[in-house]
Amino acid sequence: MSINVTNIVKQGYRRTIERNGLVLMGVIFAISLVNGLLGISVSQWMMSQQFTPGSVEANPTLLVPPVVASVVSLVLGIGLLVVSIAAIRVFVSDETERLPREYFTRNIGWAAINVVVGAIVFGIIVALGFVAFIIPGIFLLVALAFWTVYVAVEDQNFITAFRSSWRLTRGYRFSLFTLGVAVLLLTALVNAVFGLGDLASGSLTGDIVALVFAQAASAITTVFSTAVLATAYTELKTRDDNERGKTISEDSTVGRPAA
Repeated sequence: MSINVTNIVKQGYRRTIERNGLVLMGVIFAISLVNGLLGISVSQWMMSQQFTPGSVEANPTLLVPPVVASVVSLVLGIGLLVVSIAAIRVFVSDETERLPREYFTRNIGWAAINVVVGAIVFGIIVALGFVAFIIPGIFLLVALAFWTVYVAVEDQNFITAFRSSWRLTRGYRFSLFTLGVAVLLLTALVNAVFGLGDLASGSLTGDIVALVFAQAASAITTVFSTAVLATAYTELKTRDDNERGKTISEDSTVGRPAA
């Protein structure tokens, strides 16, 4: 069994440039940019204050700006997590113009916790797979590719989501690997183009310009990757549901007396 990789990439691209895709891109860019600017400002402040262990002991108030920045950064990180979950829900749906409020609120605490914990477990599992001669890591990466979709859309916990993704990808893993490579290459191309902003780094203004370019690339690739993932999930889920319906239909006729 296989999927049309080219068609899924094209559909993912179309979803990316539709109104809600562009809005999500803008939101992710804004959150990431503010977070990055906080990092630059703290770095500059620490340099101006000659931040050393001795000065910290002499004047504990020197820790206040970094602490405040850390709190704000944490809040922004949570906001980015919520937007990421909502993005999956948006792209799995048929909605192209609006960002329904319920996508940002429905069981969002449960989903966020499972995404965070699941991401840690997923990272460990895949890392162990890569340690074991690389191929097992790639296999696990593909087989478990849709676990975040099941958490965000189906409200499953991450363990059940791993199992669901494993079952859904069965028979399609080589095609999904090819799809992943295609997305990776397109992502690398976008990052290479926007990476030209790094040429401006070296001064405060240059670092800000480089940050803007980097976060713009990140927002574009994040939304595109999510759209492709959701598109592939929708196609495989439709096939799976149709196959289940066919099986149930066939089973219901078994043993039925002939007319």
